[in-house]
Amino acid sequence: NCEISVNLSSLDIEDHSMSEYVLQLLEVNRDITHMLIFELLEDKDTQDYEYVNNFISHARAFGVKIAIDDFGSGYSNFIRIIEFKPDIIKIDGSLIEDIANSESNRKTVEAIQIFANKVGAKTVAEYVTNKETYEIVDAIGIDYAQGYYIGKPEPKLIEEKEEMLA
Repeated sequence: NCEISVNLSSLDIEDHSMSEYVLQLLEVNRDITHMLIFELLEDKDTQDYEYVNNFISHARAFGVKIAIDDFGSGYSNFIRIIEFKPDIIKIDGSLIEDIANSESNRKTVEAIQIFANKVGAKTVAEYVTNKETYEIVDAIGIDYAQGYYIGKPEPKLIEEKEEMLA
């Protein structure tokens, strides 16, 4: 009874056998697809954004949520947000990790938050490692935070999950 995020690169999606396989899995597992989030990772070698967008539309039809991962760095951009219409925008940790000391980082994150609100997407701040950073992203209005301040990966949690699945 929890959401699961799966990272998919645009190159994974452009691989027709891979994307068709993923869509087949969604078809077979319709009862849980509403609990899935596909986190899209962009790559400079992406060739066919129309195919990627078509895959996103098919995944959405199964109830899958779409997230843009690492927004604000690399190849993610506002045009992709407009085209892909994500449910979630994950703000790259490079903008978050120094937000307490960088006015330009803070202003950039504020602008992303305003834009996300306008397009109806939730926001996630990656790399929230301390209370000060958490309080800043909270004050900006970021919807969710992830990072070591929120929780660190723990072997015990992994063991408990494995026991539950056994």
